[in-house]
Order: sequence, then structure tokens, then C-alpha cells
Amino acid sequence: MAEAGGTAKSSSKILLAVLVALVVVFAGTTAYFALRPTGTGGGTVTYVIGVEIAVSGPYAADGPLRRDGAFLAIDQMNAQLQAAGSNIRFERIHVDSAGTASGAIAQFEALVAAGVQVVVGPLSSAEVGAIAPLADTNRVVSISPSATAPRLALDDFVFRVAPNDAFQARAVTTLLDELGVSNVAIMARDDDYGRGIANLTENIVETEYGGAVERVMYSTSTPDYSADIGVLSDRVDTFGTGADTAVLLVAFEDDGIAILNLARQDATLSAVRWFGSESVRRPRFIDASAPQEVKDFLVDRNLTGFFPSAASSPVVDKFETDYQAAFGRAPSPYAYYSYDAAMLAMLSILRAGVYDGDAIRSVLPEVGRTYVGASGHKIFDQYGDYAAADYRIWHVTLDGTTYAFTETGTWLYATDTIAWD
Repeated sequence: MAEAGGTAKSSSKILLAVLVALVVVFAGTTAYFALRPTGTGGGTVTYVIGVEIAVSGPYAADGPLRRDGAFLAIDQMNAQLQAAGSNIRFERIHVDSAGTASGAIAQFEALVAAGVQVVVGPLSSAEVGAIAPLADTNRVVSISPSATAPRLALDDFVFRVAPNDAFQARAVTTLLDELGVSNVAIMARDDDYGRGIANLTENIVETEYGGAVERVMYSTSTPDYSADIGVLSDRVDTFGTGADTAVLLVAFEDDGIAILNLARQDATLSAVRWFGSESVRRPRFIDASAPQEVKDFLVDRNLTGFFPSAASSPVVDKFETDYQAAFGRAPSPYAYYSYDAAMLAMLSILRAGVYDGDAIRSVLPEVGRTYVGASGHKIFDQYGDYAAADYRIWHVTLDGTTYAFTETGTWLYATDTIAWD
């Protein structure tokens, strides 16, 4: 639904559109309705930003930190607009998709029904794949902070501010080759995210480096991974436990910690080097809630991975300071991306001058071309995806009693090389 930017002719009063979100709870379901009450030429024009970021299910730990990144952006933009004397404000409607495809569809439909024209989220590749047809049909823009599956590279109404996993797989395999690892046992979630990284990694290792890959794709619907760990141990044993063999773990917090807790008790799996996907670089893997034995296993196995982190800069430093001040905790890695997704959504509305999905979609690539945010310079490719990014190398370390993700170098996408700090 198109909505004028809020200007008025001096000779008459006009109705200004103010989007107001009302929550109606009935029989355990939540519906959202956008009302447009009347106003006068001097009133406030409020644009709604849908924030579809899961804070339950697989994102119960990290989702709230990502959501707060988007909230911070909206709060800061409103403060800046007020300071500038503008009558424009942004209001957020947050919905929890619970990290599932069905939840993502239901909540996206609710936002569409409310008249929302741009949504920050959803988070996962499965969720984004599920809502993409709805975004196209309703011509509503979705800006995902963290969906990375290569299969989502389509010309549609979905934009992604994080690079897809083709870059991550290239970074990981370049490091494996540099370290002389030719045999890789992949333990990965059997979902879009896990399959994507496993497929990409296997293809590069086997076709470009002449190595060998064995895969164990585990179900995310069971809490017992004992059988999967047994298979993984057997696969590693066929390779041998020399320096040329390693395990690559593609997991989220609950499943990942459970898997690591089993792996540390297996003699074969405790004798090889471990690597992790970017999803393993989440605070809960090493915070006070994680079992001591698991954290020690990560240090002992020198768990190493990559994350597309922006280089330190005044922009990054200010975001980190502001986030800490607002929420009393440090941002998680993808909170940087949700902050930028929300900023891009608002800047695109301001640039377009209308609250309309087609207009927002049209100007968003140009807004990104000139935007340098907490997660870097947001240049989009022809599919509305983050064009490319360097990846920082991290590994788990222990300093006294403090566990940390310590960065040691950078994979440079332009040259496919690694520069060590």
C-alpha cells in the first residue's frame, strides 16, 4: 500500500497517515492491525518497521541480541529525526517466528495484513525461503540479517545484508589447504544452512584440492546425537587421526553443545583438529552457561572458524559502545547485521519518500552503495545480496579463567588468500 511522505499544501489541511500497531490476542494467536487515524498538517508521520526476528526455539539465546540490534537502530534514528526537527518517526512491530518456516510464514502474513511494507528478518535461510514467495506476491521488502544459503540468490523482494555461505566455504577450505588438511569429516545440521555449507565444502575440497570428505548430517528434531557421534567417529577413524584430518562442525547452540559434549568423550574425535562454521561463534558456546568440559575441549582442539566481521573503525566502535550502554551487554556477531538491516530499511523509506514496497526495493541498492555500517559497506549484487566480504579468522582461547573467540587473521575474498595478524 502506497503512502505519501507527509507533505501538505499550505492552503489546506490534509490527512496524515500514522501507522499504529494494535495487538489483539485471541485463543492463543496474535493478530496485528495497522490503523491510520487522521491528523493535521503539523502532525507526526510514523512509518512501521516490521522486525521478524526469532527469540525462541533455536534462537532463544542469540535471537534477543540480534533483535536488540534492530531496536537500537530504530531508537537512534528516531532520536536523530527529533533532533533535526523532523516530524517523521519510525515504529517497530516485533514478531517471533520461533525460528521455523511455518512460524515465519504466519508472522510475515500478520505483518503484511497490517500493511507493513518492509520487514527486518527473518533470520534463517529456511525462514527466508518460506516467506520469499509472500514477499514477492505482496511486494513487501524483506531484509534478512543472517540468511546465508546460496540457493536464496534470486531476483526478488528479499535482500540479505550478510554474505552467502559460498564465501564462508571458500575461506574455510583455503585455510584447510594452507594447514595441510586433506581429509574432512563434516558434522552438520540437516537443514538448508548445514546442507549448503557441507555441499560447498565437499565440492571444493574434493574437486579443487584433491582431498576427501565424509559427511554426517544430523536431524535437528532430536536431542540425542549419540548415534551420529558414533558414525562421525568411525568416519574419522577411516581417515586416521594425523594432522591431515579434521572435523568441521556446522551447528547452533543447543545441538552444537550437546554434540561437543559427546565428542569430547570419544578418543578418536578428541585426537583431531576441529573447525566450526560461523554459527559456532556465538557467545553461549563459551559463556558461563556452557559446560566447563566443553569449553576446555574447544580450547584443546583449537576450534577455529571464520566470521564476516567488519574491520575495526569509528562506526564499529560507536555501535559497540552504544549497544553496551543501551542493553548492558556486548552485541553478538549478527547483532551488527540486524542493526544495519534496520538502518537500511529506514534510510530507504526516507530516500523513497513514500511508504511503498516497490519504491523501497528500487532505492535500497543505491542506499546500500553509500552506506557503511556496523557490519561494513553494504554493496548489493544483482540479487539483492551482500556482494562480498572478508572473513576474520577466530579460534577459542583461554586466558586465566576467561574463554574467548580470539581473532588471528583475515581471509581476503578479492585474492582468496589469508593474511595473518
